[in-house]
Amino acid sequence: MPYFYYFMIWFVIMSCQLVITPRLTFSGIYPDFVLAASILLGLKRGWKMGLWFGFALGLSMDLTDPLNFGWVMLTVSLSGLIAGIVREKIYVENNLYQVGIVAAITFVYYLVLTFIESVGYLVNDFGSSVLDFFLIALYTALVSGAILLLLQQRYRLRELL
Repeated sequence: MPYFYYFMIWFVIMSCQLVITPRLTFSGIYPDFVLAASILLGLKRGWKMGLWFGFALGLSMDLTDPLNFGWVMLTVSLSGLIAGIVREKIYVENNLYQVGIVAAITFVYYLVLTFIESVGYLVNDFGSSVLDFFLIALYTALVSGAILLLLQQRYRLRELL
């Protein structure tokens, strides 16, 4: 794919993360478009695409919140890399499988990121933290599943318009 398409994908994902995500939040649970995109690109295109696109998206997210600069970039890149490795080892072309992989990697991502950023928060309120991470992973997986279904049906939707 040419660089213009990569830039457009980056722009759309970052716009969704910065503009739409705050409006989809309820009770502190929100979808993570950046992480879902990195994982899905890793699953669809391989580990190199997941790693580098995760790096670009993570760097963009780190620039919006420079307090912990580098950790989001590292963990999103590693999530794309892990998704690409899963694609090479045990990948099945099924939307339900992809949504399950997004949920699992998102859950582990939030556990690792919170452990890196503030161990005390995770240790003091472990049960509540794990429940929040599970709900965030489930919400992210549902949103990414809806996006996958829309992308599959894009030709039918184009004919309707």
